[in-house]
Amino acid sequence: MDKIKRTQILSIFEGSIYNGFFLITQGFLGTGLALEFGASEPVIALLGVLPTISQFVQLLAPAMMRLIGNRKRAMMIFATVSRLSTAFIPVTLAVGMNRQSILLIIMALFSMAASLTGNFWVSLMKDVAPRERAAKFFSSRNIIFTITNMLITLFYSFLLDAVPGTRGFLIITVLGTISALVSLVLLGFHYDPPREITYGRGLFRAVTKDRKFMPYLVFYAFWSFSIAITSPFFSYHELVNMKLGYSFLSILNVFSSLLTMVFYFIWGKIADRIGSQAVLEFGVFGAFIKIILWVFMNEQTVYLLYIDTLIGTISWSAINLCLFTTMLDLLDGVNTESYYALLSFANGGAALVGSLAGGFLASYLNKFGWEILGMRFYGIQILFFVTFVLRGLSLFLLRRVKTRKERSVAGMIFNSASVIANRLAARPREMVDILVQLNRKRKKGRSDVDEKDD
Repeated sequence: MDKIKRTQILSIFEGSIYNGFFLITQGFLGTGLALEFGASEPVIALLGVLPTISQFVQLLAPAMMRLIGNRKRAMMIFATVSRLSTAFIPVTLAVGMNRQSILLIIMALFSMAASLTGNFWVSLMKDVAPRERAAKFFSSRNIIFTITNMLITLFYSFLLDAVPGTRGFLIITVLGTISALVSLVLLGFHYDPPREITYGRGLFRAVTKDRKFMPYLVFYAFWSFSIAITSPFFSYHELVNMKLGYSFLSILNVFSSLLTMVFYFIWGKIADRIGSQAVLEFGVFGAFIKIILWVFMNEQTVYLLYIDTLIGTISWSAINLCLFTTMLDLLDGVNTESYYALLSFANGGAALVGSLAGGFLASYLNKFGWEILGMRFYGIQILFFVTFVLRGLSLFLLRRVKTRKERSVAGMIFNSASVIANRLAARPREMVDILVQLNRKRKKGRSDVDEKDD
């Protein structure tokens, strides 16, 4: 097995194992951990988007690359810092130092180091991933991630219900730390294809003048803002206002994960065929539409979660895959690290503004509640309507991006349906023609027999 192929396989195992820790910081598990540390609404909002906010440090990536001189060495240095920092979370829980300020410091250190690790990893994987089948490769990788994430989330959720409180979170954070350290070892076996380092001064200026790339940067930043303003509060609404259990949420996650695997496979094939941006636009549109459900989501309308999970899974599988592959389309033939660093900086800045705005708005709105026609509404649901509007504007900005897009997903579906309909409509005519020809042959056969008898 050559080094490139081995690294492709290792990247799948490393990412799957790494998620054993990362999942603890996201979604309802991350919100539960924050609540265990006594976090307030603004801090919960900040913790939820720390991985995005920490991308501010991406601007240091070019300088770090010049200083260290090798992207794998740079990746391993920052990966070591991020993975080792995870051990402080179970330690603080074990000694009773579960205060929100401590969790915030630990997660900030982890996220900043992980962000720089990600910059060099993206650069490395751009040279390792198959060029002609990039979407298919990353969709297959994401399918495997989905399977492992589903099993890990299910295990952690039932464990937290069986061992509630600090002890439960102590156990899962210990397991998460072990996962992070094992992933660090696997990362060390990645192959770094030889490549000339071209970091020079003025590269960021060149990026900002790239008319093809800048519309994507504007979209990406605005999309991050529209997500960050409410992202932690969906889980907060489920756990605090709707009073749903971890086990129930994990079962929903299983349903979502199974569906996600199917759609990663579908989107990977479609993206390679019609372009990643077309699939991304479809995903953003779905994520925009589904938010309206959350305006009516409460204890009486839990069934809306099933509809939300269905639409959200189809949409976010497209977004998670094609945000990355659309970016790779735009980075072809350019200095990857500089472009990715500036994109990440803009992304982090937008997420910071969004999380701060969302956190303070949530702490204020959470004081209010209404009952209309017997249905309970919470103040925080106003934020859900705000993000509905913002996601709609994000879709408009995405359509200004210019990459390979042969047709839209809706257009492809319509064309496929038209072909199938035409074929189905043609079948009866074809059958009639066949029957007429068979009847003629039968009659001709009979006439030939009669002539012989004569």
